Amino acid sequence: MKSCGPTFVKLGQLLSTRSDIIPEAFVDEFKKLQDEVQPVSFDQIKRVLEQELGGPIENRFSTMSVTPLASASIGQVHEATLITGERVVVKIQRPEIEKIIQNDISLLAFIAKALERYVPEIRIFNPSVIVDEFFRTLVFELDYKIEANNMKKISENLAKFEDVVIPRVYKELTTTKVLTLEKLEGIRVNDFIALANSDIDKKEIVKLGARAFLKSVMIDGLFHGDLHGGNLFILPGNKLGVIDFGIVGRLSMKARDQLANMVMALITEDYEALC
Repeated sequence: MKSCGPTFVKLGQLLSTRSDIIPEAFVDEFKKLQDEVQPVSFDQIKRVLEQELGGPIENRFSTMSVTPLASASIGQVHEATLITGERVVVKIQRPEIEKIIQNDISLLAFIAKALERYVPEIRIFNPSVIVDEFFRTLVFELDYKIEANNMKKISENLAKFEDVVIPRVYKELTTTKVLTLEKLEGIRVNDFIALANSDIDKKEIVKLGARAFLKSVMIDGLFHGDLHGGNLFILPGNKLGVIDFGIVGRLSMKARDQLANMVMALITEDYEALC
């Protein structure tokens, strides 16, 4: 799937979090797409970066790694140091990504309509509607300013959770296609070997993450929509770092009330209330 278009890669990334419906062997393969997509050359990335920031990268960064820290379907991340000395990561979109996604979505829409026409059993899942929703989500991901605003808002909402760390956004070095963030130094949640060799209090980390997530969902109605192991770091002092806010979920007050009622019905075993 790595050789397919970025939209298919993104679809694989989403499926990697659905072990409830996808066989484990496929989930393990899809997980490789979380940050192991084939990178584009640094020369191409440099051209996008300089065009977006309006000048040579040497005017903004004292150093920048040629090899990406991570490479995803829409962009890739490079480590850098600002002229002022701060260590940062810079997420830069792949060249011509909008046109590529449009082509991928057209193909997915064609496949969805064909499935609806020739496989009646699948119509209940509304594949065309799923493709439309998937496309709308990708459109938001293509604007890094939206991601920066998501980070700012969720950081404000979780201000009382001092052990939850959301990277600082450098707005002066952020555009629609470039996002510059504070670099987090920690262990990825899916790095099981490093976790096993550390003195991290895993139970406390799980409690912290659960409380923060529930607060985001039930109180704020705005939450991280792509919480896989590659987007979570455990930082020194048993703190939890969260990155990649390109996808967020939103719930109205009515939806939150309904969700709370459903959870309470399950806890109290009042199954009639679920009807």
